Amino acid sequence: MRLRNATLTISQRLKLDSHHAIERFGVFVTLFALAGVLVIGGAGISALQAGNDSMARTALYTSQYTTSKTSLKGDVDGIYGNLHRDKVFVMMHFPTTARISYNAADYRAFLLGSDDDLRNEAVSTAGIKGSFHVYGSTGYIGVMLEAATPFESQVLNLTIRANTELTHDERQRAPATVDELADDTSFRRYDQWRIFINPGASGMTTIPSLDATRIDPARAFYDIILKAEEQRVRGTLDQKLLEMRSTLAQVQAYTADLKTTTVDGLFLQPPTMPAAIAGDRVTGVTAAEAKNGASTLTLATGHTVPGGFDFDWRPGNVLDGYLNRVVPERQSYVEFLAEKRSEVTDGTTRQISEMRWTLSDGSDLKRDHRGTDVTLRPLTTVMNNLSQAYLDYAKSKATYQSQLLLDLLRLEVKLRDVRSNTSTRDDAGFLASLY
Repeated sequence: MRLRNATLTISQRLKLDSHHAIERFGVFVTLFALAGVLVIGGAGISALQAGNDSMARTALYTSQYTTSKTSLKGDVDGIYGNLHRDKVFVMMHFPTTARISYNAADYRAFLLGSDDDLRNEAVSTAGIKGSFHVYGSTGYIGVMLEAATPFESQVLNLTIRANTELTHDERQRAPATVDELADDTSFRRYDQWRIFINPGASGMTTIPSLDATRIDPARAFYDIILKAEEQRVRGTLDQKLLEMRSTLAQVQAYTADLKTTTVDGLFLQPPTMPAAIAGDRVTGVTAAEAKNGASTLTLATGHTVPGGFDFDWRPGNVLDGYLNRVVPERQSYVEFLAEKRSEVTDGTTRQISEMRWTLSDGSDLKRDHRGTDVTLRPLTTVMNNLSQAYLDYAKSKATYQSQLLLDLLRLEVKLRDVRSNTSTRDDAGFLASLY
């Protein structure tokens, strides 16, 4: 009885008895509402924190752009920084067919800060200088930003203007103001485009060339554009060497079959291999076979296909150059490559298709015996297998020497063109930091 009375007393005090249903309902509603506010508030804080973290990591917000008056479309290849985080390089490119000025003096840029909603604000990083680089006729252009201190994490509005379409009188107009850039008025007056970047982002990709005291624009071009292309070509060269090694193993196996395949005492004599592929070997090991994971496959050959090259590409790279090793003295690389292009085929594939296949009795398997003669089919099969292996290897070797090695040299030619024809503007008038 005492326990029942105590329980009743507690229920009345907490308004849990049947006489306080309305009050109890109000308490529950209040508790649920408070819980909802806490959950939503927590989610909002998490979302805000996630948004801030994302902004802190994201370096590039614009992947494409269109010029405001001439409607030329371009792509932003990326934004790259140095280890000290006080230099960034923004690489962009137009199609090679686009009619743009190759003179960096015809461009200038404006820098504004932006908040999370892309509203204009002051640039938080002090002492920012800029330079502009036009990489000859490649279509690539770049903006270098250098700060007195490491860049703070902030979205920046980088507006680039091309002045080449302006007449002399138009050049005398007053420079664009912050309000003009903010409300896009200047985009109607001038041919320009805008990208959004965060130079202080933690997710910035670093490249070696930006750590130098004096920046070499051509080296930056190699790090950003050519190095990835070079790695792709080198990977394809490695795969082609592996393919050639496998094909040569087939040649060896099918050649051995000549001695063991007979029909009524007849067997095929080993044919004379075309000089273009005779004696070729692929030495070394693949990356999977090597203990250190580095491939050492190499073609050892005494014959270079017409229009092809024969040099060891592994220890070098496009930046250091291959042409000085393959171009004869007192000859320019332009003349050398032109001569290579003019070389005519040596007819290796034709020689293989016309090869004589002599039987042990002196007769010719292809000429003296009908293809429908089923009694000689084992010998015909061996002949076809070995002939196809010869053809496959000859084609692979031609691709390796005349196409893939040439692709490496073409990348070096492109880098030489960039070194010779890059135009740079780095005066104080190029970049205006507004606000």
